[in-house]
Formats: sequence, C-alpha cells, structure tokens
Amino acid sequence: PGNTADEDDSSDPSEHQEDGGVSNGQQAQNKPSSNPPPTPAPAPSPLLDTVCTFGAQTFTTDQGLKIIQWSSWAIAYLTASSRQHKETLSPALQKLSGEVSFTRYVLRFYGFFQSLEGYRSGSWAGGSWDNPKIAKIAKYLMAGSMLFYYPLEHVAYAGWQLPTLSKFSRDNANKMSALSCVFWTAYIIGDFWASCLKWNELKKKLNDLGRLLAIKKRDDDKAGMMEVEQEQHAVAKRIRLVKLQVIRCLLFILPSVNWSLPNWATNPLLGELPLNGLMLAEAYTSVYQTLVGMRG
Repeated sequence: PGNTADEDDSSDPSEHQEDGGVSNGQQAQNKPSSNPPPTPAPAPSPLLDTVCTFGAQTFTTDQGLKIIQWSSWAIAYLTASSRQHKETLSPALQKLSGEVSFTRYVLRFYGFFQSLEGYRSGSWAGGSWDNPKIAKIAKYLMAGSMLFYYPLEHVAYAGWQLPTLSKFSRDNANKMSALSCVFWTAYIIGDFWASCLKWNELKKKLNDLGRLLAIKKRDDDKAGMMEVEQEQHAVAKRIRLVKLQVIRCLLFILPSVNWSLPNWATNPLLGELPLNGLMLAEAYTSVYQTLVGMRG
C-alpha cells in the first residue's frame, strides 16, 4: 500500500492555505484512493470444479488413470494394423498403457490402510441398511479380502520392478499377482452380492415412498408432497448408482478370473481383445458412475 495523504502533504503546509485553507483530513477525503478497485471474482466453472474434485482423491485419480491406460491400449490396438502407425503410434501408446498401469500400482500403496479402516469401521457398507447381511459382506468379504490383496500386489510389483533387490523372479511375481487376484475376485463377488441386496432394499423403499406420496396427494399436503418427492429423487439416484456398480462387477469378473490363474501370463483364459475390452468398458463406466454421484 502507498503512503497516506497526511504523509504525502507534510513537506509544505503553506500549500494548503493557498488552496483556501483546506485541512489535511479534508484533502484526504477529496483525493482519489491510491488502492486499485477490487478484482471481480471469476465466474464459477462447474467443469473445472468437477475436474478438481475428481482429481483430489486417490480413488478418482485412479479412475482417470484407468481411462488413459485402457484408451491408450484401444488406440494402439486399432492402429496396430495400419501401415502408417503400426511402427510409431501403436507401440508408443502400448508402452504408455503399460507405464500408466504400473503408476496405478504405486497408488495402491494406500489401499491396505483404507481396507483396514473399512474392516474396523464397517464404512464400506455405504451407510446403514435394514438387511444386516450387507454390513457383514462389506466387512468380511470385501474389506477383509482387500487386506490380503494389497500386500500381495506390492510383493508382485517389487518382483517386477526390483528383481535384483527382491530376489524374486518374474515367474514368482506373476504367481503373487495371481494370488492377489484371487482375493480381488472374492471382493468382486462380495460387491456384486451386496449391491444386489442394496438394490432390492432401495426398490422397496422407493415403492413405500410412492404409497406415501399418494397419501400426501389425497390429503392435499403440498409441503409433505415436496418432501417425499425429494426423498424419492435421492433414492432413485442411489438405485442408479447401485445399478452401475452391478454392471462394473459384471465387467470385472471375467478379467479377475483370468488374472487369478497361475499361468495367466503365458496361457491366459481370455484373449487380448475381450480381456482389455472389458477393462476399457469398466473404466468408462466407473467414471460415469462417479460423475452421476457428484451431481445433485
């Protein structure tokens, strides 16, 4: 900030008398302020807010990386037979896909602690439910299986990336990865089971709300009608999210079984196109599900 008006005019007080005896305080009121006007706040950007929120969490960051990984593979696959791109674009994107895949392994270093928290608190159930099976599945089958999945993934990653330090051959690392995917498959089965139970419970709740709304309409209770309609909207949104979760489980199950087999690297159950195609579809479904959840 600049000097005050009193400090600016203190060198020669007689100048104020020549102007009609204007005091320092009065002149300070008449002089324009030296401070610039405040900069107006930028207009809100829903897209920018969404992207920042999406990238602020490890889980959603991984979803974005999945899009890059499997989209890179898809373009590489489609251009592999092109005379123009098969020796340049296709192998470059195939390499990028592999690099992003290993980046996602690094993000999983936090997974064990998140699983432990979910096991201890039961938070992976996603709220309270009338059906007690949902909480038990989330705790023991889902969070419990991930407590084994993540450490085994870390061992496999070390075997692939640090073979001289880990004393692990690539074959042994592949076996550790296959074992980790056995627990991942257990998680997917539990997730599918819990999601179906949630779906049934939410459908029942939505039907109950429909009957309650009919009563409110009959009684001409406008405030009650508005409240029930808002609750219906919230439940319908939860059903939509659960449906998308079921779809993701179905897209995941065959790849997880494929990678659970001991010889997945040398004699896979699924070919490259069906395997990676399912993972590509799941990647886009997961991002869409997250965006649906972020919207009101």
